[in-house]
Amino acid sequence: MPLILFPINTERMSLVPATVKLYLLELHDRTAFASTLNAHVPQEWPPDQVTPEVIEEFIGRMQVRDRKIWTFYWLLRQKGSEPPVLIGNGGFLVHEDGTLEIGYSMLADYQNKGYATEAVRSMLEWAFSSLKKDCIIAHTYPRLKASIRVLEKNGFLFVGDGPEEGTITYELQRENKSL
Repeated sequence: MPLILFPINTERMSLVPATVKLYLLELHDRTAFASTLNAHVPQEWPPDQVTPEVIEEFIGRMQVRDRKIWTFYWLLRQKGSEPPVLIGNGGFLVHEDGTLEIGYSMLADYQNKGYATEAVRSMLEWAFSSLKKDCIIAHTYPRLKASIRVLEKNGFLFVGDGPEEGTITYELQRENKSL
């Protein structure tokens, strides 16, 4: 499924497509990573869920012939000449059965300001138009109230227990969205 990826611009952010090169720089050369993104990368980067092992898995999934992963870095635009700030990331994974799953994470200092809701909304619009899927799922933990709120604000509905112990699943059908 070849796709041309381009930055997605929202009201306050640019969502830059992740590439193998960017992931390798993130793992091995933080200065070059920031320079290539043309952004400030906070000392706290990456969010807790984004471990080197996760990044290595993403790289492997991006390098296969039938690519089934698309991810974005979330850059918060700043006033004046200040460079944008890397605040989060998110993307999509196509499972073997064709199910499209969204995932996202954000640095703690930028949570509860509407950024995740804004980024997820734009990513959903991109996925419905580019990946041509009618349903998107998300898995989270019941304790992650802010993540649940992001999903609900974007039209996701609770559907039950998730695949891993203690997780729950939300689902968004294309007809539930005005996309």
